[in-house]
Amino acid sequence: MGLVLLLIVVVGGGIGYYLIGGGEWKLVDCIYMTVITVTTVGYGEVLRDMDQVAYARTFTMVLLVFGTGSIVYFASTVTAFIIEGDLRNVLFASRLKKRMRRMKDHVVVCGAGSTGRNVIEELLATGVPVVAIDMREGELRELADKFPRAEFSYLVGDATDDDVMAQAGLDRARGLVAALSSDKDNLYLTVSGRQTNPTMRIVARCAELSHVEKIRRSGADAVVSPNFIGGMRLVSELLRPAVVRFLDDMLRDKRAAFRIEEIRLGARAVELGTTLRDARVRERFGMTVLAMRASDSQSWVYNPDADERLGAGMTLVVLGSAEQVAELRRIAA
Repeated sequence: MGLVLLLIVVVGGGIGYYLIGGGEWKLVDCIYMTVITVTTVGYGEVLRDMDQVAYARTFTMVLLVFGTGSIVYFASTVTAFIIEGDLRNVLFASRLKKRMRRMKDHVVVCGAGSTGRNVIEELLATGVPVVAIDMREGELRELADKFPRAEFSYLVGDATDDDVMAQAGLDRARGLVAALSSDKDNLYLTVSGRQTNPTMRIVARCAELSHVEKIRRSGADAVVSPNFIGGMRLVSELLRPAVVRFLDDMLRDKRAAFRIEEIRLGARAVELGTTLRDARVRERFGMTVLAMRASDSQSWVYNPDADERLGAGMTLVVLGSAEQVAELRRIAA
């Protein structure tokens, strides 16, 4: 806006001088006279016999007032743009650091590429606090802008750098996702993460199936191969398209973030009741229990009936929204 105003003054002043001089002065000289007037350089009158032309000096005085004002406005606009832009970035970075320092029970996601970005978006959509690490700040800033109200912070740097990882609060995290493009880097993150926090859950990305067992032995709780998952997805699309469509629609539903979640019952599980009938999960929380497994069992009970007994250490697999799951966890975890 300031630049447009300045151009209008310069062009308008040049045309004004040209008309006042009756076309005797060259247009380029008129524009030059306008520029040295509004910039107050003090070169003097460069238009021939200007002092003898009626209204020329009156026009110059008016031009000085409006021209100087436009210069000041233009300069202040540019200065404000630079200062406010830098200040906004500084405040944003400070806010991210403060949020990161107070985070706990969060998930650290290393890598915001094609795999890591989807991981981050799903975690934020379900209300899980996230600290993301990537070399590309643009990718991380896009995620921050997309989820302005989410508990999300990020670090720009190499996730395999111990100094960078030390800032992510791994000792307070509930989980680590190693989603870098290199299996070697994900192996290093797994080993380093397990040493820092022996109790958190670590899930690693692995491109080569031959590396899966190595990463798992290094400390990962689960290893995911995108190539293998992609192949299974192709088969599912071929054999059970309706099921795949249902799961996809559930993930994309903007009305409520319904997910298939797991809930581990703690010592307070007795408050729910001794059986599923007593717990009334459907009536009280609006969720459906799809399966359950006792702490001392390796097998699942699918589609359990109302007489199945509940106890501490048991795992329930439920279908519900993030809010419903959080409420049940608050009572029973």
